[in-house]
Formats: sequence, structure tokens, C-alpha cells
Amino acid sequence: MKCPSCENELTQRKASGIQANICQNSCGGFWFHISQIRKLEHVKPGAGYDLLTVEIADGVKTYRDSVHPCPQCKTTLLYRHFFSRKYDTEVNQCAKCSGFWIDAGGLAKIVQLKNKEKKMRLEEYFTVIMDEKISGMNLASPDLAESAKMITQIFKFLKPEL
Repeated sequence: MKCPSCENELTQRKASGIQANICQNSCGGFWFHISQIRKLEHVKPGAGYDLLTVEIADGVKTYRDSVHPCPQCKTTLLYRHFFSRKYDTEVNQCAKCSGFWIDAGGLAKIVQLKNKEKKMRLEEYFTVIMDEKISGMNLASPDLAESAKMITQIFKFLKPEL
């Protein structure tokens, strides 16, 4: 499976029984299959934090302003729910297979910081993602409300206990 952002080969990793395909040694993005997302409600928050210890290559160019093909379906384009230039984060979903691409390179960089600065930046990051980006999604449609719920579960899975 190829990364939709930088076309690197994705690596399978597991945390607490949840499998993610990660763009190791390149942009640091994650692919979550819908079957894995459905398991998240039964997993302790923060259980996926270890997945963020991914090596990110310097200078990797991601294609923020263009469309991304689904790494699983290959021909379906991903729908962008939201992005943040400041936090180098983008969340996309495939309309066909319902999987999620989480380009969380900025989050992986924060994880590499020293303790005090890391804690402060993580709190800031998750406040913006949860309170601004996810809550700012147009939840008028039941499908988008369901997507917001799944995105929240993914970020709770990745969020460390602070």
C-alpha cells in the first residue's frame, strides 16, 4: 500500500490490537481501515500513542493543495475533512471504503520534543484538533457527524495522557 501524500510504501504497525499503516521514514501519515476504527471505542484512550514514534524524513514534500488517491482503493479520491498548516495535519476519508488518512506529521514532530515543551505543545495541538477542527466540521449530515465521531476516536487513540 502506498502513501497518498508522498507515495512511500506504508508499514503495518499495531498498538493495543489496532492496526495502522504508517508512512515510516517519510511523511509520517497514518491509514486506518474502517474495521480498525470500529474497534477504537473498545480501546483505552492514548493506547495508540506509541504509533507516533515514527521517523519522519526532513524535506518530504506532501501535496496539501491537491487531491490524494485512497491508498486502499487506489482510484477513489480522498475527501478532506480538515487540515491545519500550523500543525502540519490533514484528515481525509475515502468515500468508497470509508478508511481514514491522517497526515499527522506535525504531531509526530511534537512527540520528539523534550518533556515540558512537549506537554505544552501536545495540549495545544489536541485542543485545536478537538475543539476547533473536529467541532468545526459541518455536522448537518448524519454521514459527516459519523465521520466526526470516528475522527475523534482516532485522535483519542493517539492522544497521550497529559
